[in-house]
Amino acid sequence: MIILVSRKLSLLLLLFITPRGIPPSYAQTLPASGGGPTAESYKPQLEAVPSYETLHVIVGRSLVLRRGNPIRRIYIGNPAVLQSFAADPQEIVLTAKTPGTSSLVLWDSRNISSLYTVSSDIDPEGIRKALRQAYPTSSIDVDSLEGRLSLSGIVSSAEASEGAAKLAAVFTKEVANSLRVVAVHGKQVELKLRIVEVDRSKLEQFGVNFSVGGRTAAGISTQQFSDPLNISFFNSKLNLGMQIQDLEQKQILQVLAEPTLTTMSGLPARFLSGGEFPFPVVQGGTANSTAVTIQFRSYGVKVDFTPTVNSDGSIHLKVAPEVSTLDYTNSVTISGFVIPALSTRRAETEVELRDGQTFMLSGLLDHRTTESLSRLPGIANIPLLGQMFRSKNNNRSVVELVVLVTLKIVDPLTETETVGEPKPAVPAMDATTFDQQLAGKPRR
Repeated sequence: MIILVSRKLSLLLLLFITPRGIPPSYAQTLPASGGGPTAESYKPQLEAVPSYETLHVIVGRSLVLRRGNPIRRIYIGNPAVLQSFAADPQEIVLTAKTPGTSSLVLWDSRNISSLYTVSSDIDPEGIRKALRQAYPTSSIDVDSLEGRLSLSGIVSSAEASEGAAKLAAVFTKEVANSLRVVAVHGKQVELKLRIVEVDRSKLEQFGVNFSVGGRTAAGISTQQFSDPLNISFFNSKLNLGMQIQDLEQKQILQVLAEPTLTTMSGLPARFLSGGEFPFPVVQGGTANSTAVTIQFRSYGVKVDFTPTVNSDGSIHLKVAPEVSTLDYTNSVTISGFVIPALSTRRAETEVELRDGQTFMLSGLLDHRTTESLSRLPGIANIPLLGQMFRSKNNNRSVVELVVLVTLKIVDPLTETETVGEPKPAVPAMDATTFDQQLAGKPRR
């Protein structure tokens, strides 16, 4: 009985030490050469147990990853995209350097590994904010994937689509533009300008005050024009035309230009009333010679403005008026050409107004000196004696440039609206029978 038991134990041991009976996890770690088995041959070798997870990190930001056991080793597949910092035995900090994808493998103290896929992208929210500020009337959405941006939505023009793509290209080189151009019925803004020059000396003599009575948002008098730039708002109910005509009749005010311009909301418009003067430009030529070309520069009354209608009905206006004249007292002579200087008064400002409101921009002063000669004809030409009958006066004046701007929102005709037919002309009436024709009585 003892012999049978020992034979069965021997067979069990043989089955245990043959390769067919060894578990797979340990069969790969056995020695390949002959020789008797050793104690180290049976030391258990733990197999890696992967754990797949996906992590997302914004470029330039960090992510804290914490494990239950102490982290022994770290492997980063793409160091150009991801970098790590061991903040704690059980905690690491991952920072995205550039857009892309990288694998991350962690081994803990038990030699168990965890596998992660880390993708880093550009923050689309910052790009969305920049596009909303640049194109407030458009609906643009931004998506990012591994450094590639995708633009989708609706814009009002092809120029807006190209501009949005160029703005997105500042953040990354790969931009997919899927914006659709849809014509949107936009607001139109009519701008009425009155650019005038006011003689401040005569204005003070007459005691005229620009703060017209009535309801005003702000008023400015002639005594407050010492600042470099003054802005005043007037109620739309005030008849500014009568005030200007009254000052013009008293020869206190001179109207330089009265343009009326209409443009789409968000688009610029320009006005120029004046001329262009030539001036030579010396350029380098060949064989130590120079070439002279003629260019032209504009002068006169110039206005650039860009209105934008806000969602609440107010109008955001960016306006830049300029008045320039030729100044021959400060001219220069180059190669026989007399080039005059430009006496320029320019201002640039941004304001918000309601429909129909008017604002005034003033404070652009021009100090002028006028020399006048008075003499008695005939006697004034006598030598020595004629000096007693001649007088010379120097008059100094201060001329101020004032710009009055009135804004109004206008709408074009819709498809259902048509222009009314003109009324028929009034038939010719005989003066002798005017009363009878007016009463509808037949002529005799």
